[in-house]
Amino acid sequence: MSEYSLFQLCEFDEEEDGLDFRQREVLSALSEDTNAVYSFQGLRRKLGIHQEMLTRTLERLKEQDLIERTSDGYRIGAGKNDSSFSYTAEATAIERQVVTAHLPRQVDVSVTLDTLKGRWFDEFRWLGYSETSSGVSLRWITEDGRIQLRADVSGGMLSISAQYKSSMDEERATRSALEIFDFILRQDTSAIRHHNLN
Repeated sequence: MSEYSLFQLCEFDEEEDGLDFRQREVLSALSEDTNAVYSFQGLRRKLGIHQEMLTRTLERLKEQDLIERTSDGYRIGAGKNDSSFSYTAEATAIERQVVTAHLPRQVDVSVTLDTLKGRWFDEFRWLGYSETSSGVSLRWITEDGRIQLRADVSGGMLSISAQYKSSMDEERATRSALEIFDFILRQDTSAIRHHNLN
């Protein structure tokens, strides 16, 4: 396990809530964004957990009704208090806004989500998404878990940010964020042209 996938869990008392270290680690990752749905492989990459261990941990959490499985992945169970699941990564990540752009009014957020959900970009694998009444946030992660990309579409704006462990990863993160931006722009332009033809 790399130094970047180790977590320090806050205020953990196994006796108090009956959760083991691994369960708490998974709950912490899922509770970063209460609206998020994370894919199995995305969680595996994010946490650096072997797939068999993650499968067992997710099953135990489902049995305890702490998480839900949807057709798109896993999320914190409805009505669960996520504040007790917080963790901090040992290595503080660097976050950088790469792209911010206005989108044409005709852009349909649900079409953007459907088009990008599950899609890979170069070395970036699908991590998950969250939806709110104002927009959608989509996430990707590298196989080694060192870099995460987030694309937020809200209020007619597209914002793509990169989170990475060291400045060595900045060029990789920026290049891939721009690739995602280009893909979204091409999809939205194509959808607008189709809309205007009808």
